[in-house]
Amino acid sequence: MNYGPVIAAAFLLWPVIAALGGQGFAPLLGLTGIAALFLARPHLTPPLFAALGFAFIVWAAASEFWAPGNRQLMSGSLTDGSFSVESRGLSFIVIALTSALTIAGTLRAAPSPRASGIVAAMLGVQAVLVVLSPYLSGFVLSAVYGEDVKGLHEGAQNVGRGANTLALGLPLLLPMLVFGWKVPGAVLAAALALGAAIAYRLLGSDSALFAIGGMAFAMALVAVMPRTGFRWLFGAIAGYIAAAPVLFAALIRALDVIAPNLPDSFRSRLWSWEIVIGRMTDAPFLGHGLNATRGWTETFQTRPDWLAQLPDFWAGYRIVPGHPHNMALQIWAETGMIGAVLAALGLVALAFHLPRPSELRPEIRYAAAGLAGSAIAIFSFAYSVWNEGFWASLALATAAIVLWHRTLGERDA
Repeated sequence: MNYGPVIAAAFLLWPVIAALGGQGFAPLLGLTGIAALFLARPHLTPPLFAALGFAFIVWAAASEFWAPGNRQLMSGSLTDGSFSVESRGLSFIVIALTSALTIAGTLRAAPSPRASGIVAAMLGVQAVLVVLSPYLSGFVLSAVYGEDVKGLHEGAQNVGRGANTLALGLPLLLPMLVFGWKVPGAVLAAALALGAAIAYRLLGSDSALFAIGGMAFAMALVAVMPRTGFRWLFGAIAGYIAAAPVLFAALIRALDVIAPNLPDSFRSRLWSWEIVIGRMTDAPFLGHGLNATRGWTETFQTRPDWLAQLPDFWAGYRIVPGHPHNMALQIWAETGMIGAVLAALGLVALAFHLPRPSELRPEIRYAAAGLAGSAIAIFSFAYSVWNEGFWASLALATAAIVLWHRTLGERDA
């Protein structure tokens, strides 16, 4: 059986899951991974980049054993429906395996024009929903949650997470419009990009705004470097992860002069990164263990010099708000130099594994580059590095690009 319809079926749920906050992407990816085993029978010998990536995941999972806090692997019971996997490391091993199965399965998919069209259509539906969300979300959330303040807050957060999900889908959709529909497609792509940027700004989704810049830069890079663009792009991301403590320490020092003129939220982010970098020296090689930063609960009351520069209501806020909001620094802090080097080496191997951009159709090379550029922006400002929804949505977006490559390449032949 053809595996393409499985990816299409997954994307039928993409706008719904995105609107609900994105955590449903992980179980959805699990289903596509299981389906790949039976329908696509993917090659199970991993290339070097996948082996290194999985080594990083295993190392991160192992670090959970020396992380502070609860080390329980599972809880609850299957019989009463309360079963859950408590170990974040075990969850990420499953995410890595199902991601590999889904992408490897899609690599063996037959050309699927209808399935490819469904994927593109669902990305378009989500784009329209996000563009309209600043104007409609207030009414919708009030209708759903009424006077429930907690529900309204969670709903508003889900709208912001949906914007970040679109930031991963937009790089796929825009090249397909431009190169598939020519002039009308280019006009529509420009309108969607502008509408998305305005929506991100109105929603206060700074990470999604940065993702537009990352997407544009990455696409421009493969345009001007058609032979080596992927190597430079993924090599730069690898270098960014490997050198993150040095880079961010230099950034903090460089901004010190203008720091008093920066918004309080941005200054608090800089102080959070400073705390995280300082704590790395306590466990430079092994790291503090997976999710250790969640236990760094010091508030601004412990730093009166910083609190003096902020309004009084900041006193009870945590300096590191659950995680650093920068995955590269979190990798260093929680998995140490060993984890950072494994992650960087995996990306270097990927850079040399991918074909030259010029060997791919323009829709595919720009989508792949744009997805990488958008993802690294979200990687740098939004989620915890252990956010299953983010990585699952990234894996599904990658599978969509592979499906389009299989379909468009065969159709041209």
